[in-house]
Amino acid sequence: MKSIIVFFFTALLLILATFNDKRWKPLEVFDSDAGGYYVYLPSVLLYQDAGRADSLLRIEQVYRPGPQPYMGLLKLPNGNTISKYPLGVALAELPWFAGAHTWARLRGLPADGFSRPYQQAIMLAGLFHGLLGLWLLRRLLQRYFPQNDAVVAWALACIGLGTNWFMYASYESPMAHSLLFLWHVGLVWATGAWYETRNIRWAAVLGLLLGLAMLARPTEALYALVPVGWGIATKGGLLGWLKWLLARPRQVLLAGALVLAVVVWQPVFWHAVSGHWWLDTYQGEGFDFLHPHLLDGLFSFKKGWLLYTPLAGVALLGLLVLPPRLRGVGGAVLLTLPVVLYVTFSWREWWYGGSFGCRPLISLYPLLALCVAALAAAAASWQQPARVAVRTVLVLGIVLNLWQTYQYAAGVIHWDSMTADRYRRGFFIGSMKKLPADLRMP
Repeated sequence: MKSIIVFFFTALLLILATFNDKRWKPLEVFDSDAGGYYVYLPSVLLYQDAGRADSLLRIEQVYRPGPQPYMGLLKLPNGNTISKYPLGVALAELPWFAGAHTWARLRGLPADGFSRPYQQAIMLAGLFHGLLGLWLLRRLLQRYFPQNDAVVAWALACIGLGTNWFMYASYESPMAHSLLFLWHVGLVWATGAWYETRNIRWAAVLGLLLGLAMLARPTEALYALVPVGWGIATKGGLLGWLKWLLARPRQVLLAGALVLAVVVWQPVFWHAVSGHWWLDTYQGEGFDFLHPHLLDGLFSFKKGWLLYTPLAGVALLGLLVLPPRLRGVGGAVLLTLPVVLYVTFSWREWWYGGSFGCRPLISLYPLLALCVAALAAAAASWQQPARVAVRTVLVLGIVLNLWQTYQYAAGVIHWDSMTADRYRRGFFIGSMKKLPADLRMP
């Protein structure tokens, strides 16, 4: 019952935030990365030309003349224009696009892929993916803590209300991260179920979900380490895990084949529009693995993950008290987390542009939810001072996240150029108008 209350309370806040987002009314949903993810749909389905990603940009100028927004469009030598972003998010948005197109035609509104029904439908798509992911996370937590709904409620509140996931399931819902969270909840569920049941259908689900995540964001391939770490921890080490896999070649091949069957659509698209199976769509960007920005990425006032989402660090303490049934979670986190952090903060633009905290790490949160649940379960058996201390930290983390989410949405926390001075002087300010003039940035 407690976890149900937490879910619906979180859902209510998400809905209120989404419908009050400043982009909801003035048609600004497609002004940045969200437009780059989405543009596949109008290009292919409305204009029957996969190489016309600039169609969305041209239509926007009809509605909102002025400076061209950034959508990550890339001009090809053959004259075609494509999005630099992968097509996985657009695939998930397809039903919502179809509904918006039908609604626009029935209501006599411009059925051009850009008008209000399309923009609002895409925001609702991200909200839906977030809510579905949170509901499945609740079911996943119940699977490992079946007799302790209070623990499930604490973990659900910490992830849903206490991390930057909330921002990307509401204000920034058209981005990829709400969808990726959904895929990764499913991936963690399928991983545990596969090792427990040895059923081939879970191997298929695992491969399918990993492929979908990679089609939305190629670096999600790193999360193939989740089933690897889980297996090493639960099957007697590396040799035991390899022996377990070799005894099931059909399942392993099926999982791999499904990954390839999904991700192959990106090179197929590239070949259709450019004649090449591979394109470097992130020209001028990339990784610098010799100079990772780990300290900046974790602790800086610019975008530090543990500064803006401190409950992620608290959740990692749960690794110290994981029960035996969660041994696989420990193995998955210990193997996946260091690699993901290193690769994430080796990106040259390690702060990832306009964002609240470190958005690429939202994909880790299904694993961290199980860790924080283990911490809450352990704390329930401790003496009262320790138990109260843990719960106080969790509540403070939730309050801090909700406050800073509001500040980010209001412009007090800058989307790209946050500094220690601005953070300190603006901590108790909830409106850009009240921010000292010397701290205001465009």
